[in-house]
Amino acid sequence: MKFDGKRKARLVAGGHRTVDPGEDTYSGVVAPEAIQLGMFAAIHNSLKVVAADIGNAYLCANTNEKLYTIFGDDYGELSGKVLVINKGLYGLRSSGARFHEHLSDILRKTGFIPSKADSDLWFKDCGTHYEYLARYVDDILVFSKGPMKIIECLKVMYPLQGVGLPEYYLGCDFKVQRGTGEAQLQ
Repeated sequence: MKFDGKRKARLVAGGHRTVDPGEDTYSGVVAPEAIQLGMFAAIHNSLKVVAADIGNAYLCANTNEKLYTIFGDDYGELSGKVLVINKGLYGLRSSGARFHEHLSDILRKTGFIPSKADSDLWFKDCGTHYEYLARYVDDILVFSKGPMKIIECLKVMYPLQGVGLPEYYLGCDFKVQRGTGEAQLQ
C-alpha cells in the first residue's frame, strides 16, 4: 500500500532462494538531509523542482546473476523450456545495485557528478549556477532552472511516471507557496 492509500502489486523474483552472487548488492539512496540541502539550493538560486518516478526501473538494467526458470504447464507448448533471465527483477539480490549503476552511468553521460557529501545527490556546473538531481532508488527530484530538459533526457532511457511538482517525497510533504509556484518542504 502506498502513502496515498493506493494499492500496488508487483511480480517479485525469489532472490532469497538464489546463491549469493558474491558481489556488491547495495543500492544507495539519497538522505533526507540532502533533499533539504537541494531545496535550500533551489530556493536561494531560483531553481524549479520536478519529481519523477522511473517505471519498471530494474528491468532497465541487466543482472550479473546466473538465473533461469523452467516454464510450467501453464505455458502450453513452451512447457519445460528453460528461460534465461538477463534483466534485473524485483526480488533478485543484485537488481538494486545494477539499476543504481545503470542510472549512475546515464547521469554521468548527461554531465552530472555525485556530490562528496551524498553520492545520491548529483550536481552539474552550468556556469552561472549548479543544478541538482536526487535519487531514491527509482524516484528522482530535479532542481534546475529548466528541469523538464533534464526530464526529457531521462525519458530517452526510462519510462517516467508522475512527472511534475512534487507533493510527497521521503516522508515529507511539499507545498506550493502561493503566488510563486515554488515548492516548499514541510
